[in-house]
Amino acid sequence: MDRILQKLDSIFGQHSATRKWAIPLLMLGFISTTSYLVGYEITVSLFLLLPVALTTWYGSYRNSIIMCLLSTFIWYLVDIGSSSGHPFNNPLAPYWNSIIRMGLFLITVQLLIQLKSSLNAEKELSRTDNLTGAMNKRGFNEVAEKMFELAARHIRPTTIAYIDLDNFKKVNDKFGHFEGDKVLQTVGDILLKSVRRSDVVGRLGGDEFSIILPETNEIGAKSTFTKLKSDLALAMKEHNWPIGFSIGVVSFDLPPARLDEAIRSADELMYHVKRHGKNDILFRHYQSDKKIPTDFRRRINTLRST
Repeated sequence: MDRILQKLDSIFGQHSATRKWAIPLLMLGFISTTSYLVGYEITVSLFLLLPVALTTWYGSYRNSIIMCLLSTFIWYLVDIGSSSGHPFNNPLAPYWNSIIRMGLFLITVQLLIQLKSSLNAEKELSRTDNLTGAMNKRGFNEVAEKMFELAARHIRPTTIAYIDLDNFKKVNDKFGHFEGDKVLQTVGDILLKSVRRSDVVGRLGGDEFSIILPETNEIGAKSTFTKLKSDLALAMKEHNWPIGFSIGVVSFDLPPARLDEAIRSADELMYHVKRHGKNDILFRHYQSDKKIPTDFRRRINTLRST
């Protein structure tokens, strides 16, 4: 059952804002028409909770209130339309029923909003590294994969960096793990404050971080990471931590659709820095078909032929 719900959520969540509004409206029309045709002996109108729930879960609060009003009004019209076969002893009954139904719809909206908020908060916590505030490996991979798929589809420049802390083990061994945690917290704070809201920062391992900058070319990458390394070095100096940073930065004019390919490129570049003195940045730019590795070239040709 969970898999079915996740699949439906995935499919419905990919619709445009117009379709997210149109689908509940179509459901509203279908349920209302069915309710009117079958008459009052078979309860169908209660299913109007479905379009209300869908609009609340996937749409805005404003749209959910509009759907509540529409559902209440149409349910009232169905009652009035079928009153010849189901007369009311009290002429105020349809109005009273409408008030109760509106209340039911509004309560449903509020409960769903609270539930969605709680689930989003829980999901965000499950994606976040408690120590640094950056995304953990799982959360980073989920978000980054979608970013690379979109960038590859629309052929937008994207930059990925892999950052490893030099001599971090020495800090742990000499000053203890508490001091090591302070190092990671400081690094996490600097990384998060140095990027845009659209960028993604993740802690992939004990002392390894990665950053993805969408819509960022080689020039933007060099400017960003040169300043970032300077800020990191200054913070380490202020705390007297013997920490350096080996950073591999890869910029793609056309990023690979697969995240692991991009991470592997940045990771290899970072290890090249490690093997040649540490505490430095190495930039690489895949500018055209000739400079892009074979596994990326196939993706380019596919995109250009469609």
